[in-house]
Amino acid sequence: MGASIEAPEATRVRVKEDGAPEAAAEKAAGLAADRSLPWRIVSAVAFVPALYFLVRRGGVPFFLLVALTIGLGLWEFYGLMSAQGLRPYRWLGLAAGFAVAWFVYAGLPTHANLFLSAFLLGVMSLELLRPRDQGVAPMAVTLFGVVYVGWLSAHLLYLRELPAAVGLAYPVGAAFVFLVFLPTWACDTAAYAVGSTFGRRRLLPTVSPKKSVEGSIAGLVAAIGATWLARIWFAPFLPAWHVLPLGLAIGVFAQVGDLAESLLKRTSRVKNSAGWIPGHGGVLDRFDSVFFTAPLVFYYLKLVLFGKP
Repeated sequence: MGASIEAPEATRVRVKEDGAPEAAAEKAAGLAADRSLPWRIVSAVAFVPALYFLVRRGGVPFFLLVALTIGLGLWEFYGLMSAQGLRPYRWLGLAAGFAVAWFVYAGLPTHANLFLSAFLLGVMSLELLRPRDQGVAPMAVTLFGVVYVGWLSAHLLYLRELPAAVGLAYPVGAAFVFLVFLPTWACDTAAYAVGSTFGRRRLLPTVSPKKSVEGSIAGLVAAIGATWLARIWFAPFLPAWHVLPLGLAIGVFAQVGDLAESLLKRTSRVKNSAGWIPGHGGVLDRFDSVFFTAPLVFYYLKLVLFGKP
């Protein structure tokens, strides 16, 4: 892969300087979205059972899944930054992302702090050897990628290993992780379906012109409903009076995460971050909301529900 992540021409959206997508590109993107629906279904049918198995299994298999997500996500992120003319330390950032995931999984917070400190000092030292034309931008985007993709994704590992800290059986950790995925993706799906069908009022047109207020409201309702379903289905540890605040918070965080990734793509002038997942795009396209909701659910469960420091 080169300096930027190349998307097929049918899925690439070029943006005018004023932020409004060109009409021809919008039409092409819409047609591409229609053609991608069968691939979206096939990808979901293949991916969801694998995700279910790995989450239930936990341990090293689930760690490898999260590590793969971090690796691909960081590759996409640094590709987006390279597309803007920046020069992140791609391989150093990838190594740091994997290291963060390992230290979280292995329960080595002191080692993680030591490594991140050394990583920061290393990146700053390497920058001394580069031309000064970009200032601190290469350092900033390298570090931001590790935090945005690596650290936020690592909260899925925190969730899977949380039962030991709250006195529950290890298999309950799978329910903690599913409590992230089900409401988050329910929010995404409802927001897309309602927004594309009934959406009239733009939510944040300068960031994502197609997202609507109607879709956003539908996403919030779906997140709350999915959280209630999760409580009935696999999360009996969640009291009924926690469903509304947690579900609402997941709905808000999921949409902010989606908009944040839309901003990254828009400034890089691409529609999808990559094409790893047929019909969906890249890891950032599929997990952007999860990056925001996984930390939320982890800290809510640990601090609010179980009262553990």
